[in-house]
Amino acid sequence: MGGTLSSQFEWADSGLAGGEKDGSGRLRTSLINHDLLHELARVIALICQKHPNEARAEFRRSLQWSTSLRPNHFSSAQAGTWNVSVGRHKSVVTSVATRSDSAPLFQLEPAPPFDGTVFIARVSSLETLNKVLNVSEDTRLKELQKVLEENRDPISLIFGVKNSEGGAALLQVFDEVNQETDPKRREQASKLYKLLLVVNSYDLELMKTVVKHLENGQNLNVHKVAEEIQMLSAFSGRDLKSALVSIDWESDYTFANGCKAPPWRQVYGEIGYVDVKTGEQERLIITASRKGYFLNGGYSADEKGIDKLNYEPASEVFQTLTELLRSNSKQFAVNIDHQEYRYSPNNVSGRWSCKAVVHIWMNNSVKNESDNEIEEHSNAKKRVDSNRRNHPKHKSLGYTMEDRLKAGKKTPLHKGKDGTAGQQKSAHGNRGDSGKRGGRLGRTQSDDDYEFEESESDVSSEEEVQEKRQETTELPAEYYQIQKLVKYLRIGNQTATIIAICSLRDFDLSNDFNQLAIRDVGGLETLINLLDTDDPKCKIGALKILKDISQNVAIRSAIADLGGMQALVDLLRDSDEDLKCLAAETIAHCAKNASNRRAVRRFGGIRKLVRLLKRTGSNEERVAISGALALATCSKSSRNKEAIQSAGAIPLLASLLESQNEKLLIPVVAILQECASSEQYRVAIRSSGMIKFLVENLSSNNEALQTHCASAIFKCAEEDETRDLVRQFGGLTPLVGLLDNVSNKELLVAATGAVWKCAQNLENVASLNRLNTIKKLVGLMENQPEDVLVNVVGALGACAQSADGRQAIREGGGITPLVNLLTGTNQSLLVNVTTAVGASALDSECMAIIDRLDGVRLLWSLLKSTNPHVQASAAWAISPCIEHAKDAGEMVRSFVGGLELIVSLLKSDNVEVLASVCAAIANIAKDEENLAVITDHGVVPMLAKLTNTRNDKLRKHLAEAIARCCHWGNNRVAFGTASAVAPLVRYLKSPDDEVHRSTARALHQLSMDPDNCITMHEHGVVQLLLGMVGSTDTALQEAAAGTIGNIRR
Repeated sequence: MGGTLSSQFEWADSGLAGGEKDGSGRLRTSLINHDLLHELARVIALICQKHPNEARAEFRRSLQWSTSLRPNHFSSAQAGTWNVSVGRHKSVVTSVATRSDSAPLFQLEPAPPFDGTVFIARVSSLETLNKVLNVSEDTRLKELQKVLEENRDPISLIFGVKNSEGGAALLQVFDEVNQETDPKRREQASKLYKLLLVVNSYDLELMKTVVKHLENGQNLNVHKVAEEIQMLSAFSGRDLKSALVSIDWESDYTFANGCKAPPWRQVYGEIGYVDVKTGEQERLIITASRKGYFLNGGYSADEKGIDKLNYEPASEVFQTLTELLRSNSKQFAVNIDHQEYRYSPNNVSGRWSCKAVVHIWMNNSVKNESDNEIEEHSNAKKRVDSNRRNHPKHKSLGYTMEDRLKAGKKTPLHKGKDGTAGQQKSAHGNRGDSGKRGGRLGRTQSDDDYEFEESESDVSSEEEVQEKRQETTELPAEYYQIQKLVKYLRIGNQTATIIAICSLRDFDLSNDFNQLAIRDVGGLETLINLLDTDDPKCKIGALKILKDISQNVAIRSAIADLGGMQALVDLLRDSDEDLKCLAAETIAHCAKNASNRRAVRRFGGIRKLVRLLKRTGSNEERVAISGALALATCSKSSRNKEAIQSAGAIPLLASLLESQNEKLLIPVVAILQECASSEQYRVAIRSSGMIKFLVENLSSNNEALQTHCASAIFKCAEEDETRDLVRQFGGLTPLVGLLDNVSNKELLVAATGAVWKCAQNLENVASLNRLNTIKKLVGLMENQPEDVLVNVVGALGACAQSADGRQAIREGGGITPLVNLLTGTNQSLLVNVTTAVGASALDSECMAIIDRLDGVRLLWSLLKSTNPHVQASAAWAISPCIEHAKDAGEMVRSFVGGLELIVSLLKSDNVEVLASVCAAIANIAKDEENLAVITDHGVVPMLAKLTNTRNDKLRKHLAEAIARCCHWGNNRVAFGTASAVAPLVRYLKSPDDEVHRSTARALHQLSMDPDNCITMHEHGVVQLLLGMVGSTDTALQEAAAGTIGNIRR
């Protein structure tokens, strides 16, 4: 802990290491420092546990450092240990335990200028230091690092010695103990001497460990490289504070000895290759060898245009990966020493969590080809049982690295017109084992590999669905038969390969177990390799199998890991139409996986799939169907949607909609449905005349086609032009008819959504009322899933905007179920329900029912929601309820704490919430008693604080609220004092007439105070109001004239 630590730590200011002890510096971010900090934390805790008396010894001089701990961290800590004093200007934490001079053993206080941004900690015993580290929990390594950085020679400070080297320090402290005559001081010195002996013993143990580590660590090995990669990957990310964008092994392939480099490079001492993307967006390929790390030549194209790795060194050799990256990336050099270690109590050795990876590497072994059948069957059983226990990187493949090596040793790469089997190419050839980020090695990585798209996130992707396989004690006979066929598929000639493919096709490939059996025995890699042959029969046979088995989630994920998408995309340009169709249909299944969708775009597959829609050739419709199926799946990605439009798909899709073939129409409309979430697509769909065809196909007998058409209209009807077109083409009648199909929930969601969006047009509402739509919608409010309820209630809210709609909802018994839904938890549903209830409240009879059912109280309770959309929607609904209630003032006062709650929402940061609350306050303030209450709750200064807004919607309701609040006491004077008058004058320059009306009313009320009149006149209100006196709006005219009259007085 003493000399060993001080000599082994790596400092950013290396000139001070082991030499100068004064001053402060930064510890480098490295594996050695991480391990030493972890060991130091462990030793401190161990000393306090095993030697408690020595740990209580007082330091000669306190250790002092700037800490990230704050007083609130100690408030919840162990009671009776800390005194937390929270003051108005200064908060201090001290330990209950004190020194011999009555000073606390620990003190935390803000540093000058005492603004609470920087805190200084001082500690005077090892026991107290350990308690402080326990308070810091997982940031204890950061605290310990700060202690060392700001106390470069802690041994000298703790023991008061001039020379901190072990032997000299012991002698010096021993002499002080003998020479001390004062009993108390002698006792303290004796405790320090014992503590130094304990520290020295741990230091000797640590020194032995370090020496042994140095003896074994003269050369790099795969463990050390993996540990450093693991550490640096924790500091990687897209933000500017990260040291790197990404870092990983260049290949997932691992050889029997654990190395990543191919055997012919291992003879040169190379271990593997590291792929790094720096903060400057530069890609570095680094060779990890026994002697150290160096940059190699990277990837470059050969004479055939194939990218190959240049293994020749392109830099000097560095002992650590961190040092190499420091010299080649300025952002890395700046950011790396600012990264924070994380403390894990279970990680005693201080190593990064990579045991699972190392375990797989070290336990890989290539089995002999001559293993007998019984052993092979036994191993197959073990492989299946251990699928879920493998490392996450290979979990989706479903078999161990040992299986991959065994498969790699046997799998041929069928090449050549004669169909003879060639040997599988190396991991660093042009077609070998695939890297995990998108395909075959040798390809230069594009930026797409590192991009994250919300629409393609792993959270929403179906590949997150966990593979559920029934536990079986015995593997069925089919498993062993498939294993034998895959073996023939690897080692046989062209004829044997085709026979094996045909035999595999005889199995039920829709069965999950058979699908996964092909994967488990390594057949998936072989099938992907067969796509590169020149024999069309082999390719067609492999595609037929891949098309069937790729319907399985785990198979799709495995294809992504094996980089199979490039081969499938390449087949889309083949002259054989059968091959193109099979490839497109396989892509349609595989693209349900987000990684595969990105791969299709990255390899140029989108444009090739769009070409298939042109319907040229003998099987034109079949080819177009296959292409449309693939594009429908690929269109789930926002980037792919852009690529589809850029490839010119819109006119082709419009022409395909004229077809009468439902097998073609379903995927075509599915593409439009997915893409209609984009405004550009909605404009293109509307301008291309596709709405007519979507409406016509609503009357189809195919429910899948009806669902896609209704869903497409649901998304396209965001614009009023589309809503008009749906009505003009007679689309409302079939949409209402689809509401009767309650058994098909997916169709019901699409139909109710389309009705909701179309009902936002008042002409459509009149048509829907004639079709008795509201009665059907009210009937759907019971025993339906929330997706349906959200759309149904949204449609009722839209219909309630008209008087006939409100009457129909009331007569259909819709008010009661609407109020009952106010107690739900679905946020989208609550927004729509509050909107519907608020719209219904415009009818006095509806309002009476809402009041009787205590609906206003439920609306008020929703103001407590943490969702600003729900808060705003509830506040908007409260306004018409107050306006149309019989005794609104008394009703509002009956809500305990209700007025205080609504006033407190004026502190919100959401403009919609503020506007809705101002509208509600304007109605509340109509009652004098309620106005007095909200004035006491501070409504005037809160409203005044909002007057500098530039949002016209908020301006309108804010001015109305100010006008209403002026009717109580000295509120007019208070608004003037709060500087609310001058900003209101600027509202008159807004282009919105409604803002002018409400502002003029507010100014008219405020002008009744002489001081406010002066402020208005100084800001030029008279000229602005003179133009409004001649307005056709009577309310605006009267308010403007009244304000000018008050100013003239």
